[in-house]
Amino acid sequence: MLKEFIKSVSKTSVIVIGDIILDKYMFGEISRKSAEAPIDIVDINKQKEQLGGAANVALSFQNLKVKTLLFGLVGNDSYGKKVISLMKKKNMNTDGVFLTDQTTIKTRIITSNKHHHSRFDIEKINYKDSNEKVKLFEMFKKILPNFDFIVLQDYNKGLLDKKIIKKIITEAKNKKKPVMVDPKNKNFIKYRGVKLIKPNLIEAMNFLKTKIKITNASLKKACVSIQKKLNSDWVVLSLGKDGLVVYKENKFYKINGVFKKEPDVTGAGDNVICISSLSIFHNLELEKIAAYSNTSGEISCDKIGTNPIDYNELITKLKNI
Repeated sequence: MLKEFIKSVSKTSVIVIGDIILDKYMFGEISRKSAEAPIDIVDINKQKEQLGGAANVALSFQNLKVKTLLFGLVGNDSYGKKVISLMKKKNMNTDGVFLTDQTTIKTRIITSNKHHHSRFDIEKINYKDSNEKVKLFEMFKKILPNFDFIVLQDYNKGLLDKKIIKKIITEAKNKKKPVMVDPKNKNFIKYRGVKLIKPNLIEAMNFLKTKIKITNASLKKACVSIQKKLNSDWVVLSLGKDGLVVYKENKFYKINGVFKKEPDVTGAGDNVICISSLSIFHNLELEKIAAYSNTSGEISCDKIGTNPIDYNELITKLKNI
């Protein structure tokens, strides 16, 4: 089955629409306290910048040999130029990236033993209509017939407002193209009628306004509630270190996570939406969807920060399932 899945994936095409983020990492050591305030002084010895948010998801698809087109906004600034430069270095198509006010940046300070010391965000959240959103949607509508399905990667940074979400889902239904969604709390209820909704545990609890226990009964009840409220075909509920759940039409399957002493969950959800959407699109069995998706998330947890899927690494791991 794995061989057939890999072959099918390489013939697949996907549009990723969502919030593009520039991820910056500063690595260092804490050697002393500041004399100016009760805070650590981190001596930085290494820095790196890489694609984050929807751009990381798009890069994962591309690494899996999927024909991929990313739609999103970056600032007309040096950081936006850096995002486009990084995309070009990865041979990613930048036609769907439009320039706007400000690039969203996440800067993480990492100290010894992969410890996340702190994070600094620079962002300008704007859900208002704009000429860039109009141009983006018009281009999306034009090229949609040439792609198999759509992934909406929502980080609540402003691109995916309720108006554009409705337009994208309506257009996709008209063209009979499945929509897979990695949601955030603000727009969760707006994703009615999609093929897949993939929240994490916290997002699911916020949406349902209830506590969800890590038991089959509680998890299944949550999935049923989400499915009914959104009328989605599938629910994939990621549980961090506890694995994930796949649900469709009263069929429920939970897979446990693999114990890791100090997992770094940054970006694990990006990997899960990538593999779960491909697995669902290619009609894999419930158990395989769960196993493949869970494995992709586990690989991410072994690394520092956000990392796209590595083709050879993932295939090697999947062969052992």
